[in-house]
Amino acid sequence: MNAEKNRASTRAERAERSADRKSNFGSTPDPWDACTRLEYGGDRSFAWSVREEIINTPTEDRAKAEERLLKALAQPGCTEAGQAFLCQMLVLVGSAKCVPALTPLLRDPKSTEAARYALQALPGAEVSAALRDALGALTGTAKAGLIGSIAARRDTAARPDLTALKDNSAEPAIVREAATRALEILATAQT
Repeated sequence: MNAEKNRASTRAERAERSADRKSNFGSTPDPWDACTRLEYGGDRSFAWSVREEIINTPTEDRAKAEERLLKALAQPGCTEAGQAFLCQMLVLVGSAKCVPALTPLLRDPKSTEAARYALQALPGAEVSAALRDALGALTGTAKAGLIGSIAARRDTAARPDLTALKDNSAEPAIVREAATRALEILATAQT
């Protein structure tokens, strides 16, 4: 009986040692945390895992997925590439609940494109208001891109702001031209 116990414990010890030899010297990081530390040109294998999880999220679980993405986006030290990736995922499961988290990113020149991309696709008047409110915070090509998003959303409430931008000679030509094109698009939009 003692010999059987020794054999069983020896097998267990061997299995344990075998697992240690086959591991990557530690536990696997949480893919959601790893996504906050993404770098451009770096390893994106964890991002792929999160992306697949988001794509395969059933409709009834989208709010949970959105909450998880917003939590990751709020992590201190979230990189620019991490923010961009998380914003791309919010396009797939996000709602107007994202607006408070994305608005500060929209006003930051480093993250404005990612935030604008996410917001443009989301439904809701809150989103349109956030895009209009950010017009005063951006300049140059970032502002022109924001104007394009407003036009793509067919936000007719932006007409007065866009008219003022179109007529403002202090604005760069790219902003005035974007405002002109946006007004042409909005002219055909239903109120």
